[in-house]
Amino acid sequence: MKTATPESVGISSRVISAFLNDLHESRFNMHSVLVLRHGKLVFEAYREPYDKDRMHRMFSISKTFTALAAGLLIDEGKLSLCDKVVSFFPEYCPDPVNPLLASATIYDMLTMQDPHDHTTHGYDIKANWLESWFLTPPDHPPGTVFQYNTTSTNLIASIVERITGQKMIDYMYPRLLTPLGFSEGCFCGETPDGDSFGGSAVNCTPRDLAKLAQFVMDEGFHDGKQLISRDFITDLRSKLVDTGLMGIPVEGMFGYGYFTWHLRYNGFAFFGIHGQFAVGFPDKGLLIVTTGNTTDNYANENDILLSQFLDRVFYRLYPALSDDSLPENPEAQAELQSFSKLPHLLVQGSVTSSLTAAIAGREYKLQPNKSGWKTVCFEFCDDIGKIIYDNRRGTKEIQFGIGKSIPFQFPDDPGRAGPVDLSYDTHTNAAWINDRTLALCIYNITAGYMHLNAVFEGDEVTILIKPLEGYRGDYGGYMYGKSK
Repeated sequence: MKTATPESVGISSRVISAFLNDLHESRFNMHSVLVLRHGKLVFEAYREPYDKDRMHRMFSISKTFTALAAGLLIDEGKLSLCDKVVSFFPEYCPDPVNPLLASATIYDMLTMQDPHDHTTHGYDIKANWLESWFLTPPDHPPGTVFQYNTTSTNLIASIVERITGQKMIDYMYPRLLTPLGFSEGCFCGETPDGDSFGGSAVNCTPRDLAKLAQFVMDEGFHDGKQLISRDFITDLRSKLVDTGLMGIPVEGMFGYGYFTWHLRYNGFAFFGIHGQFAVGFPDKGLLIVTTGNTTDNYANENDILLSQFLDRVFYRLYPALSDDSLPENPEAQAELQSFSKLPHLLVQGSVTSSLTAAIAGREYKLQPNKSGWKTVCFEFCDDIGKIIYDNRRGTKEIQFGIGKSIPFQFPDDPGRAGPVDLSYDTHTNAAWINDRTLALCIYNITAGYMHLNAVFEGDEVTILIKPLEGYRGDYGGYMYGKSK
């Protein structure tokens, strides 16, 4: 990627530093932050163990990939916006086909104007997600109102694969991704149907995402070639559909194109849950890309995160843009580079407790609990701790840093929580919230946070685990016990 100093393209390094500091103080667990202007990378930062070469799940940003795959097929004359969805799935069509389903088109799917009022598939990994669209009675005529619906995207991804005979990403590589300079090995997880989970499971690097977003900024033009028609890209990032009835945060109310959000100031955005963002403003040449996992932040974290993140873009970065270059500022640029390694978010509290000596090594026998833990023991050595416990699969151990984060391999098989297998790779840290409450953050780099709080009172311990998806069988809920 071409690089430049912020000042050379009309952005103050101090403004970017302030933007990053805002994100950190809000405790947004961003794994990467990239800022580009006029196609040049002016800043990038990563939180260990993430870096520029590590693939990251993009969640609903995958929808824009799926829309672009459809655009390629439309340009090749192999797909039309007017094609009926049911024509590609004869095996699922009931007899007779509901007329509302029969009239739904590719355009209706791309613009989230499905005849259903919700995503029709659940997340049962044994279910048939595509067939759910045909089995669920429709609620209204297609092409009339916007309703965010991931099944719509999965249908388009499946149609791409039925037409091409290839996996969606494999089809996109020679036609789009390779010309853009994508990393080798980008992939999309699968639904239980065996098709690409085009609504949520594309994995690529943050730089790959930046290249794709810049391509949309440039209206489908790259390196002297129009890789996807300008008209399609213009529609993709425009307001084709009104989203004002959705009851979503204000930044989602400016309209929707082809699996892509339209923003104020003629901007556009690829949004993925938990902090996957690509936000572009073609009129100003500004592009911000992030990846992250913010499952720790709020009960309704994605809506709040989206609003707060874009507030910082609109009120911190956007107004500070200059049409001309600014004087170089080596001091401010050096300060900005101090953010290039994003610090770990640590549990806030004390590193010591007066109870440590009394509870260290003490074994607690637990009452029957849904997680199947039988005994638990806590050990401490300087700024490292251990939880040793017996569960349904034997004796296990969780290590954690106290006042710092340490890498750790999770001891149990994390299993499968959707289309992408979870990882054993974990970072853990802990602190004493008060003299008797130890709080742990167990962060799986694929799936996000698990929290464990242990409260000690005399010879008793009470434990509460807030689990990750995929760990719920053996890690979740309350446990209580007494020392032997």
